[in-house]
Amino acid sequence: MNELSALMQSAPWLVIGGALVALNLILFVLKITKRLLLLAIGAVLVAVGIYTGVIETPDALLALPMIYLG
Repeated sequence: MNELSALMQSAPWLVIGGALVALNLILFVLKITKRLLLLAIGAVLVAVGIYTGVIETPDALLALPMIYLG
């Protein structure tokens, strides 16, 4: 812990720069995560709409053979 405090006292701009880089990386990951969450929510809503009959099932989807994983 003494090394970190010595580093902060000797090179404050290095510590500030490192903190900004870490902050930007965290914000970048959150942006990607938010987009993926929105994409997943949209896919679930479309699947629920097709399942309940609110959205008409496309004919091309009905022509696909059913795959049973059992």
